[in-house]
Amino acid sequence: MKKIVFIGGGNMGEALISGLLISKQWIPSEIVVTDRRTSALEALQQKYNVQTETDNVKAIDQAAIILLAVKPQQMVSVLQEIGTHITAHQLVLSIAAGISCASIEKFLAPEVPVIRVMPNTPALIGAAASALTQGRAATPAHLKIAEHILSTSGIVVTVPETMMDAVTAISGSGPAYVFYVAEAMKEAAQSLGLSSEIADKLIRQTILGAGRMLASSPEEPQELRRRVTSPGGTTEAALHVMEQGQLKSIFAKALQRAAERSLELSQEASRA
Repeated sequence: MKKIVFIGGGNMGEALISGLLISKQWIPSEIVVTDRRTSALEALQQKYNVQTETDNVKAIDQAAIILLAVKPQQMVSVLQEIGTHITAHQLVLSIAAGISCASIEKFLAPEVPVIRVMPNTPALIGAAASALTQGRAATPAHLKIAEHILSTSGIVVTVPETMMDAVTAISGSGPAYVFYVAEAMKEAAQSLGLSSEIADKLIRQTILGAGRMLASSPEEPQELRRRVTSPGGTTEAALHVMEQGQLKSIFAKALQRAAERSLELSQEASRA
């Protein structure tokens, strides 16, 4: 379980590289990164001292693990390039949103193990929420390897592939929802007369604190909300407005659409 090749050196790939090195389970010489952008490779090499390569086929030759970290739209061309060069002794991990195990497996020999991963951007700070699902040839041992890799950048859960579109809608896209709430709160704070600087500072810390409470408490979100909602108070007044605006219904519709789009991406990939 050593040499790992990242096909793609974008933000998520870099986050996972950082996690692997911080965990001290891998050393820079055991990590290879490929990318079409030589500037990105130079930056990664200087920052992490990892190996870099522009030839994908050459890069995977000695790999134990091949991690596909390209955009969904690039997946077919990458697999057409390297698929026939991948053997059953190698493990393929994919972090491309909406690309099913079956869509990847059709470019590979039947015995090649594939595991699909849905991480999220807090991997950049070691706080990811990642979900795994296994393809037809992957075993529990392969899942353990994948869990070990992803756990260096956050928490990991395993789900059936039928649930991956829901995972994408919840945790994959989830950070953007939180950032959108922060954006809305800041605009509202400024309309109440707070300066941009003060509003920004208060909102960032409020979200950080609430997130830590939610992560560390065994209690349900409803109970934590109830504890800060005094009858007849300011919080209750604000929540009443949100309920009138059917905020929960809006979230339900938004997440449903995100899950549908994940499925659409998967269907598009399967037709490629």
